[in-house]
Amino acid sequence: MSSELSDDPSDWTVDALAAAYRSGRVSPVEVARATFERVRAVDPDVNAFVWVDEDRALEQARASETRWRAGEQRGDLDGVPVTIKDLLPYLGHPTLKGSRHSDASVLPAEEAPTVLRLREAGAVFLGATTTPEFGWKGGGDSPLTGITRNPWDLTRTTGGSSAGAGAAAASGMGVLHVGTDGGGSVRMPAAFCGVVGLKPTHAIVPIHPAAVSGMLSHVGPLARTVRDAAHLMSAIARPDSRDVYPSLRDDRPWLDGIEDGVAGLRIAYAPRFARADVDPRIAAAVDTAVGVLAGLGGHVDVIEPPGPDVRDAFLTLWDAALGRMLRGMSDEQLAMSDPGLVATTRRRASLSADDVLDADAVRGALTAQFSALLTTYDLLVSPQVPVLAFPVGQDVADPAKQEHWVDWTPFTYPINLTRHPAATVPVGLSDSGLPMAMQIVGRHFDDRVVLRAARAYEQVHSAELRRY
Repeated sequence: MSSELSDDPSDWTVDALAAAYRSGRVSPVEVARATFERVRAVDPDVNAFVWVDEDRALEQARASETRWRAGEQRGDLDGVPVTIKDLLPYLGHPTLKGSRHSDASVLPAEEAPTVLRLREAGAVFLGATTTPEFGWKGGGDSPLTGITRNPWDLTRTTGGSSAGAGAAAASGMGVLHVGTDGGGSVRMPAAFCGVVGLKPTHAIVPIHPAAVSGMLSHVGPLARTVRDAAHLMSAIARPDSRDVYPSLRDDRPWLDGIEDGVAGLRIAYAPRFARADVDPRIAAAVDTAVGVLAGLGGHVDVIEPPGPDVRDAFLTLWDAALGRMLRGMSDEQLAMSDPGLVATTRRRASLSADDVLDADAVRGALTAQFSALLTTYDLLVSPQVPVLAFPVGQDVADPAKQEHWVDWTPFTYPINLTRHPAATVPVGLSDSGLPMAMQIVGRHFDDRVVLRAARAYEQVHSAELRRY
């Protein structure tokens, strides 16, 4: 995008904001006020926010303005409007997790590492974005907050579970958005909403309190541009002593090398994964996008599905983890919950320890298979989701053929099992005006190479995104 600022804050990138703050052309307070004006105009229709805190955000913006004027800014994220998903604790507001079982009178005693890192960077927190109940599914609705709608078509889903983050990113309600991804929950809404998303290598971004989905869960950015996603990673990809899956510290700047392109990189292109029935429009768009990468000097080989059918193994691990959220509740209490989450809880009751250990063995074998592939290749590219955004109120794209959200997400959950980094990159609009996307997967801890490839494509073919 242009480094020039328009009158519309939804156009502004981190780079443009930092330059404008540095020159004094605009202040963090002005940007915060303009962003809240947009939230008031758009969010009644989109429903991306659980709560907003304008007074507190303006306090943060005023403090940022003072730092910039004194030349004491904390970095390029100082004064940048951000949101967090309502699964991550933030001091002063309850973490409701999309559930009517959450107690709104209980405030967190400590903040998530991601929130702390962004606070240290001087970011301005707009509020918390919506999630389906406990982040259990790939849709954008919950019993607590209702339906979050896709800014491209309000009758269509955002995907989930980072539903509000995807909708806010697509409609300009903030610059940077933090989501979580246990089975595709950053990448699905990024794909359906036409924005960039990154599921980082597991544990690069620390999680605390520990996610109920354990090693399936990742925290990552959603943003309008690849550079913005990299800016967010520069703040949040730092170890935290409270993380139960700690990662080594890596202080390399996330923007270093991001413009280096894909020339010479070896790229495996998998048009299909197991169980994937890809919409022809998406297949054609991703074929074209892969051709762009080849034209930029990437060495592309088309491959067969890179792994076996792991649906049942993933569901076993998912049900075992997410089903814990409602255990011990009465039928009356269960009636307050998402029926799909209730079904998950009941499936969990039939699982044995052997079932879970067998599924984890599948996870290990799949990880080894993907890692072996990524010794031959630098990157693996595929479609991101095989379907266009479908009507709100549905958990599946095709109720006649599909039973569960995993049935329309065959490209996402395998990469949670393997814990590799994976980016979502918009590749244009369908004939019906809905976003389509490709996925770029890299080796463990090669997240920067993934973003580099995403940036190379973005520079040549940046999707023309409509303002809602």
